[in-house]
Amino acid sequence: MYLNYLPRAQWKYLQYLLQVRQLQLLRRHVSIGERPPIQTATLLPVRRRLHLINGDLQEKFDEVRDQDSLLTRLKEAKTTDKLLKLLETSDSLQGFHAAEGISLLWQAYQGMDQQEKDAITERVLKEALPILGPHVDHLDVNDLSRCYLYLRKMHIQNCEPTVEAVLTRALYLIESQVHGQVIPLTALSRLSVGINLERDFFTPLVCKNFVPHLEQHISLCHSEEQVRLLSTCLFQLHFLIDEELLLHFKQRLGKLLESGVLSSKTPKALLKVLHMLNIPWWSQHHTQLIRKVMLALRPCIHQMESGDLKSMCRAFLHHQEPAALMEPLKKATEKLLQDESTVDALSCAVPFATPLQRDKNTQLFRELLYSENAWLLPNASGHFFSVLRALKISDLRFCNTYWSGVIRELDSCREEQTHLRFLRHCQRYMNFNNNLGGTYRHLELERKLSRMCMSAVEKDIAGRLPTKFARLAAFVLAYGQTPLAWKKFPNILLSKMLAMAPQFAIQDCFLLSRGMQIACELRFRQHLPSLAAMQLSTMDSILISCAERHLANVEKDPLNASELSMIVRTLSHRKTLKNTMAYNGALLQYKNLHCKDLSSRVVRDMAYNFNASHFFVPELLESMFGYISEQHAHITGDTVEKVLTCSYNLGYTPSSLEVLNHASGVLIRDFEQMSGLSIVQACLALCFYKSIPEQLINQVFCVKFIQRIEEEIQVCYSKATYPERVLNLVMQLNRTVCLDFPEANVPWFQQNYIEAQKSKKSLLPSGSIVEVKQMLQNIFQNDNHFRCNHTTPYGYQIDFVIHFDRNRKPVPAPPVEATMLDRITKVAILLLKFDSFCENDLTALRGPESLKMRHLEMMGYKVMQINEHDWNSKYMASSAAKANYLKCLLKICH
Repeated sequence: MYLNYLPRAQWKYLQYLLQVRQLQLLRRHVSIGERPPIQTATLLPVRRRLHLINGDLQEKFDEVRDQDSLLTRLKEAKTTDKLLKLLETSDSLQGFHAAEGISLLWQAYQGMDQQEKDAITERVLKEALPILGPHVDHLDVNDLSRCYLYLRKMHIQNCEPTVEAVLTRALYLIESQVHGQVIPLTALSRLSVGINLERDFFTPLVCKNFVPHLEQHISLCHSEEQVRLLSTCLFQLHFLIDEELLLHFKQRLGKLLESGVLSSKTPKALLKVLHMLNIPWWSQHHTQLIRKVMLALRPCIHQMESGDLKSMCRAFLHHQEPAALMEPLKKATEKLLQDESTVDALSCAVPFATPLQRDKNTQLFRELLYSENAWLLPNASGHFFSVLRALKISDLRFCNTYWSGVIRELDSCREEQTHLRFLRHCQRYMNFNNNLGGTYRHLELERKLSRMCMSAVEKDIAGRLPTKFARLAAFVLAYGQTPLAWKKFPNILLSKMLAMAPQFAIQDCFLLSRGMQIACELRFRQHLPSLAAMQLSTMDSILISCAERHLANVEKDPLNASELSMIVRTLSHRKTLKNTMAYNGALLQYKNLHCKDLSSRVVRDMAYNFNASHFFVPELLESMFGYISEQHAHITGDTVEKVLTCSYNLGYTPSSLEVLNHASGVLIRDFEQMSGLSIVQACLALCFYKSIPEQLINQVFCVKFIQRIEEEIQVCYSKATYPERVLNLVMQLNRTVCLDFPEANVPWFQQNYIEAQKSKKSLLPSGSIVEVKQMLQNIFQNDNHFRCNHTTPYGYQIDFVIHFDRNRKPVPAPPVEATMLDRITKVAILLLKFDSFCENDLTALRGPESLKMRHLEMMGYKVMQINEHDWNSKYMASSAAKANYLKCLLKICH
């Protein structure tokens, strides 16, 4: 049976349901059955009163507690042995003494090595818990919360009776005060963290009574400490937080930022806020506030502790803004790397490093990669992967060493299997393989991860949850490594996809589509077995139906830009998905998209999709330019380049040329931080709009920049395609500047490249060219009166060139091309294919073709177009119709 009725349930919660004790605890708090008797927790009224002072909830401690001699002796105990002995032998021991003992044990635990920590955990189980148990019913909610959190952090399991009793009583006190006095924020914060440790509980059910207390605390929030604790609670309980509550908190944050309560002097609170706002669940809705928080932290970046600085770097790299943080983060990460030569620090420093620092960083990466100690640090494999991608390392020795290290990690850590942590490696490998153009494979890793995925699909409850299943299945689909993988996919994957299809989310469909794409490119590129083809066809139908379901309710529940972009990318992974009504419907939804809260990430995703699909939506392109105009002080040069390249490729011109001035300013500002390829592409787009400033031309056409391009080519990922792409774009930029900006005095230095490219081109003409050539031969009765596949001095390829004299009669082409010929008309006939136009508008000529026509006209040509969709249409099916079409076309140009 598939548990499809819980599409968003966490699989760990379902495992938890299998344990009787936890099931009883859950039932008690959601009132779905009788409360089972638990001897260690007698529900008694709250003994200690709470009172409100200036908006802060504080405990009213007894004076006796402040002056307690046992408490003093506990704090003065220098070893855990003395501490535990005091707790065991004291005759005057009370509940708060036991709670203080647990707190002191946690403090000692933090400074120990792993072996000592394990010993402390064992002693807490055998000695401390029996002491704490009888006093649980006398503890207030603050003592209960710190006991529970510290016990859980010392890896004491929830199934221990005393731990269960502590949590039970704390939850009861919170529930009993839902309509009464407010529970202290410190207690709510500790409990929310402790309950989420190791994900033993389904948080929305266990913590449902926290929300009313949080609402009151937000209303009373006025200090740095309250903001910090509230951010922790909202982060841990984000499943329960609705838009209204979050909006209320954001409004409070705005006021505190304006009043100066929150500033660079309160970095801890702001970092907690940033961490909370960056939850993928809602981060795209808080761009402006995230930007404000990060800008508020800017003055103290150089003073941040190592962990805080790393958090800032990751937040910036995720959002790609605000640009004002790039320089201080670059300096701070350089200093961090000098003080702390770890892979974690290196992963933060590399994205901000200059090309000149690459060799040094690569050498450090190599040293760390072969260091056993570096692999022992938390999340070492993740940090190594970040560096591997950021440095664009394609050396097979480094790649093999890294993925072999991942295998060792999978073998040595049980949590990789039990908590599905190995899925991180699955996703990284799929992304890494994509970046290397599908040329790299680590078969041993593929076999191991495929087996782990299949084991989870077949035996684990995760295989019954759509979200988890999609991630597991995507890797197996992509790389196979299963029996009969050479001819088909495992049947269980297809059957579960069919069963779970109604509950696949947008992200799930994207992952499955990605796995199918890799399989077709990597495993079945040369030959697709019939069985696999049948299975892929069924999977295509599943993804199409899911896309239609996601698009069906857009009027009632509109999609945001990120969701829509993911649907489009899902359907663009395979040709069979692109040739569907669902794909066209998804693209059409862009016209109805209201971009109220754009961000750099959303803009980049939309630009990618428009570039890939050639879909033309002027309204959204204008909104992207509007974002550049409004936020040019905050967005980076890479974001500007992606918008410029997208609009150039689609042939769109912004309504105001002022935005192009802003774009140029950003490119000049971030010139040193951008890759050479990005700079060339952005400059080409600005040339198309005739808006490139002289300063930018001078910066690009100089020896220093050309050397920079050469260095990037030497270290690029894919030697087969990247160098050719860069050199071709440099040629196009050189040509455009020479023709459109002769006053810049940039020489034409690409003739050798043009000649080399001509020798590489295939001599086999397309069917349309052959047909047009035959028609022209019939019309002119002389092959000398027209020229085929002519290349201009600046490297433009013209399908047919015809020269007419002043009497409008064709004449043989002169041996040497000239820009202007006396009384001679040069006619260039271009055969435009479907991809010369935008996908959804066959009258909208794309930018490169428009630029070509403009430049040919500057060279003295009259340019005529033959559109492939017209040439092959029904009304021109006959040869006579095509001949008449050509005659009319040539008559127009006389």
